Amino acid sequence: YNLVTERGAMPVDTPVMYDLADPAIREHAAKFGERQYRLKTKHKELMLRFACCFGAFRIMADSFLTWKNMPVGIYELSQLSFRFERQGEVVGLKRLRAFTMPDFHSVCLDDDHAKEVFEGQVDMCAQTESDLNVHYEVAFRVTEDFYAENEDWVKKVVKNNIKKPVLLEVIPKMKHYWNAKVDFAAIDDLGRPIENPTVQMDIQSARRFGITYLDENEQQQYPTILHCSPTGSLERVICSLLEKTSTDKGNKPSLPLWLSPTQVRIIPVTDNHLDYADEVYSKLKSLNVRVDVDDTAERLGKKIRNAGKEWIPYTIVVGDSEVENNSITVNRRDDDSKQEVTVEELADEIHAKTDGMPFRQLPLPYQVSKRVKF
Repeated sequence: YNLVTERGAMPVDTPVMYDLADPAIREHAAKFGERQYRLKTKHKELMLRFACCFGAFRIMADSFLTWKNMPVGIYELSQLSFRFERQGEVVGLKRLRAFTMPDFHSVCLDDDHAKEVFEGQVDMCAQTESDLNVHYEVAFRVTEDFYAENEDWVKKVVKNNIKKPVLLEVIPKMKHYWNAKVDFAAIDDLGRPIENPTVQMDIQSARRFGITYLDENEQQQYPTILHCSPTGSLERVICSLLEKTSTDKGNKPSLPLWLSPTQVRIIPVTDNHLDYADEVYSKLKSLNVRVDVDDTAERLGKKIRNAGKEWIPYTIVVGDSEVENNSITVNRRDDDSKQEVTVEELADEIHAKTDGMPFRQLPLPYQVSKRVKF
């Protein structure tokens, strides 16, 4: 969200269902082939969106745009996008029929302006690779005509923005709406790509949807549009992170600390220690740490093993000594170290390791005994 709004994007929400009687929508949908959910009512043929293009383009077409506005950005976190994958193609989090995708569309003056903005969006996608601490391979796909005219620019983007070897694919003619796109993909344990961020240069949709802007001479012009998903679908982000931890040999599997559903688990030895566990919980929660308390009737060893199965980065066992000394001893999952620290020191350590990343409070009851078991 911050990455795109810092680049001038306006957040919007658009419909998930569209009327195929609209010629522009039907033509754009046809570019995607047969992987669509379509349904018929008595008087209409409808489709479920596979991306946010349809709503974003309608907003752009209804807007009064001038050269002074450019580039204009529309951003939506699509919590419902649909693709009719065949039965054998649906694979875990890697390929789904319904998914959540950040979708960013930018209206640019022309192809030259779009190339400048394209470079910045490639940088943004590369930044998410760094932020997520994953490794992406990169494919640069262009049409033959575009490459003949822009070979030097393609090489510049690879050298200055992507900064790693890429797979270059030159396509004889345009099949979709784009003439150039960059795809970033993580690689799973079997060597298969998990497609993640993408940037695409669209030279057709402005005319198709009637999107225009007023140039310096007060003449209406058709812009060039960029499509960008800075991370790819959120499900594939999680898939990439899980694949990374499965291939990271020698280390305990874990999610990044900022993303761990529970960052700290407090384990009271007996019910007599619950009050102190709750006191520590309240302090950590007030310091913006995702923390819970295992107040179940399980034995201490089972509670510790359960925390390990849940990949919880920090555990605190609370017994007589901790209550008497008003202290906590932290067990770190990553290196099996134990250390007596204050609540504030633990919170500071977590904040230092998650600096700049999103934070939300625990989305579950903080008492483990109150949760539904699946």
